[in-house]
Amino acid sequence: MFGFFRQHLIVQVSVAIIAGIGLGHFFPDIGMNMNFLSVIFIKLIRLVVCPLIFVAVVIGVCGHEHKKGIGSLAIRSIVYFEIMSMIAIAIGFLVTFWLAPGAGFNTNNGQQADLSKYLHPGSQTSGFMDFFIGVVPDSILGALAGHNLLAVIVLAVLVSLAILRISRKALVMEWMQASNEILFRLIEMVTLISPLAAFGAMASSIGRYGLSSLLPLLELVSCIALSILVFWVFLAMVSRFYGFSLWTLIKHIKEELLIAFSTSSSESVFPQLMRKLEQFGCSKAAVSFVLPTGYSFNLDGTAIYVVAGALFIQQAYGIEYQLMDYVVLLGVILITSKGAAGVSGAGFFTLAATLMALPEHVIPVAGLALLLGIDRFMSDLRAICNIIGNCAATVIISKSHGEFSAP
Repeated sequence: MFGFFRQHLIVQVSVAIIAGIGLGHFFPDIGMNMNFLSVIFIKLIRLVVCPLIFVAVVIGVCGHEHKKGIGSLAIRSIVYFEIMSMIAIAIGFLVTFWLAPGAGFNTNNGQQADLSKYLHPGSQTSGFMDFFIGVVPDSILGALAGHNLLAVIVLAVLVSLAILRISRKALVMEWMQASNEILFRLIEMVTLISPLAAFGAMASSIGRYGLSSLLPLLELVSCIALSILVFWVFLAMVSRFYGFSLWTLIKHIKEELLIAFSTSSSESVFPQLMRKLEQFGCSKAAVSFVLPTGYSFNLDGTAIYVVAGALFIQQAYGIEYQLMDYVVLLGVILITSKGAAGVSGAGFFTLAATLMALPEHVIPVAGLALLLGIDRFMSDLRAICNIIGNCAATVIISKSHGEFSAP
């Protein structure tokens, strides 16, 4: 029995989550102090994410030299991401508009909440120009040391084009392959403490907020969960059209989904997902480009949460909206949902940025206080939805681009 427990990561993480919930519920003061385990784990993962993407993209692009160009893969990916983002936003809008979870809600519940730390990052969000300027890295070391995944991809593509023009390409690629292997060995070592991270994250969340914090906003939680479920049904149909089962893919990445759920961070399992998608049949070139790009452009769970949260606040305050007001709101969400980080709480910052970007701040930013009690739990759902959406996108684009080989 001990050997079975030791060999199955999903069992270890499941037990850790249950233990964390128990500690947070019965000993909340101790549970709140356990978050350091999750923070250490995520910091160790983020330590290797950018270098790993850089090395993987270089290997993929240089190996793409005699195949279809990386440019067509990029165009196909961006088009797919935009279509799926619009569908996710539309589903979230229709379900929330239909169920109206904010109608009649008591807005006095969040008047005493402090929103200063959430409004500052949101106020810095700008339009497309600043977004594309931020994609261009300031320096090589700065890009690898930061957390802007798109900047790392741009740097890696430029370096790859330079490698293809030199005579000693084979020597450089041999070094890249060795670096890739070292990084994955490092990830395997870090993954050993993922059950501890799951334990610490759940104990801290339950200890700080308690399961009772869900009750006043249970209707909104159910609304977002239903929207995500409808989106997954649609995604399953698209997956079936491309010749694979979404359920089979979910079972293939079940350990990563459980870790992301417990830590509320899709970034915490990014390196593991790269390896799992290659094992599923996607080429290294497709995985190394599509997955990190999707982490910035294809955040379906975040998009659903933002549109549901904005409509909830609008309904709670009884603000009258016309058709054009809804069109503007959805257009702003389509822009602000891009580039959100894969870390816990990024969706709340995105919602803050959305409300502040609306003309004349039609929906009061103070309404964010109504959602503070459930944001940690919503972050779990967002992370799961984002991961499944991006993994399915990688397989679909790999198949449509001829970059898939069934294992």
